[in-house]
Amino acid sequence: MKFISLTSMIVSVAVMAGVATAYNPIGQSCDTPGGYGCSQDASVNGGNAFIYECASTDTFVYVAGCGCPTCCEATTSGAFCT
Repeated sequence: MKFISLTSMIVSVAVMAGVATAYNPIGQSCDTPGGYGCSQDASVNGGNAFIYECASTDTFVYVAGCGCPTCCEATTSGAFCT
């Protein structure tokens, strides 16, 4: 349970900041289905930023890749590549 809370907190910080952070949530548990975020990790999308979603299965899934490491913005209405 503490792991899920920590994951949610990291995702919330990334969404509030509105920028990609070096973190790979893909495949990890989540508790806000339909929520989107941005992230960046060397092991995903060639090191460029990417958009992820908390799927209905309560796990984070890859949605789309962006063109550079800092080209993703998360807002209260979703996430998009810039």
